[in-house]
Amino acid sequence: MFEIWDVLQPLTKFCLYLAMFMAAGGLIFEVLFRHRVGEATQRHVSRLIGIAAWAGLVLVAARLAVAAGSLGGDIASATDPVLLRLVMKSPLGLSSVVAGIGFAMITVIGRVKARGEQAARIVAAATVLLSLTVVGHATTLGAITGVLLALHLAGIAFWLGALLPLRQMCGVADDADAAACLADVADRFGWMAQRVVAVLIVAGLVYAAILTGSITALLTSAYGLALLVKILLVAGLLGLAARNRFRVVPALRAGDLSAALRLRHAIDREIMLALTILVMSSLLTSSLTLPMKGMAQ
Repeated sequence: MFEIWDVLQPLTKFCLYLAMFMAAGGLIFEVLFRHRVGEATQRHVSRLIGIAAWAGLVLVAARLAVAAGSLGGDIASATDPVLLRLVMKSPLGLSSVVAGIGFAMITVIGRVKARGEQAARIVAAATVLLSLTVVGHATTLGAITGVLLALHLAGIAFWLGALLPLRQMCGVADDADAAACLADVADRFGWMAQRVVAVLIVAGLVYAAILTGSITALLTSAYGLALLVKILLVAGLLGLAARNRFRVVPALRAGDLSAALRLRHAIDREIMLALTILVMSSLLTSSLTLPMKGMAQ
């Protein structure tokens, strides 16, 4: 029978994933590209990180309330202290606490300028992402799945964190200097992204095979097929990254300002693919069941 929790659980998870990857990915972008972009882009990135971090804190609380509501079966259960305590004692509660700490660190980093700021950014981003490795499949199927998941999460965060800043840079690349700056950042990102996505595909295939238990289950179960579609979408990102690096970036370096618009359109397609991947991740961990031992995250 359909229940509201069947919608709220994957929806809340999707929104939380988005906040996590935008906040952590934005920090990664700052660490890698801060000295290659202009002040306007730096402010844009800082604003995106701040919004994502505050949204993340709200969504962490919402996820706990939805979990409690799902246990009780009605809306009132979402604020029931007994059920909330039960949720807090579960792996989901631990994951939420770790994520909350990471988001809180990010909001502080955005206001404080001090020595060790770059290291603090990396620690905060890692804390947010590692919150996803203390719950679900990463803990029930051994250490190797935790490592594979960590690689997967870091790669997605790197990718998503760069898309909106690059898109913003495309919008202001209206002279030769701005176009050259965009070309430099886009080329470096493309070089790194091709390697990151290659790791994502390999890690995703190994992770999928371990989770489903066999190649047959991977190819025949609903869970396995959904995982394969997700991996194919990630491969699509690799193709877009290669196209941008070898076709659009050289045009930018040659002074073709119209190439900035083409790059922006390509980034829009990457954003749509990335959002589709996040939707599938939310469904995989909320609405589909593992074929091996019937486990669900």
